[in-house]
Amino acid sequence: MRNFRPKVVCSLAVSLFLLLVGCSSSTGLVKASGEVFAQSEIHRLTQDPENVTHYRPMRIQEMTPQLPSSLQSRIKLVDKTKLPFPVEKEMAYLVSFSSGPEKEMRHQLQLTYAQDNEAPITENFFIVRMTETDENPLAHVKPSASGLDSFGNVMRVEPLTDDITFYHHIITTNSSYVYNFYKYDDENQAVNLIVTNAHEMEFYDQGILYHLAYHTGSTQLDPTLHDQMVALAKDSFLSVPK
Repeated sequence: MRNFRPKVVCSLAVSLFLLLVGCSSSTGLVKASGEVFAQSEIHRLTQDPENVTHYRPMRIQEMTPQLPSSLQSRIKLVDKTKLPFPVEKEMAYLVSFSSGPEKEMRHQLQLTYAQDNEAPITENFFIVRMTETDENPLAHVKPSASGLDSFGNVMRVEPLTDDITFYHHIITTNSSYVYNFYKYDDENQAVNLIVTNAHEMEFYDQGILYHLAYHTGSTQLDPTLHDQMVALAKDSFLSVPK
């Protein structure tokens, strides 16, 4: 009897430990520091997000099962062979935030495909950002008569359906809108914003604002490249069953 109670206590302690470990790893998501929120400089949300929470990035294949169903059902792995550079790094960033008068919980997902595995990534990348929002920031955007943005860069507007319009911003001058994306700082275990420039594509589809950006390190205009990236974006995300 003297040895029975310690064994029981030990057994209970081990069981409790395994239970806690199982619970903490059941989602695989680990919170990270950082309060930054990535948005398009061209078409911003009208209400700034609140209660922003970041999670440590994971490989895209590992993150996909951990996503909320609202995002999980809307993504499709990009065919990397169709990118104009070899992909050495694939990472997914998940962000939760609250928005609207009801402070409803929302999510944002960033998928990063890049050639360079070093930080910061400033070229040879393709990044997809999906933000849950009831509002469509593109709803009142009107194409300019000149087909150019305020910096003189090309702005293509393509109606795809009655509800979806595809906006494509192609840098053709030495100035452009600022583009920002998430990058994880391993040393400080925090998510930061990297600021650069890129060709950008945007559209809104059934509660999701899609913001895609790419940079190939080339300053030369290549119409074939831009058509290739548009085709990839449409095939990867507009073809997802709703």
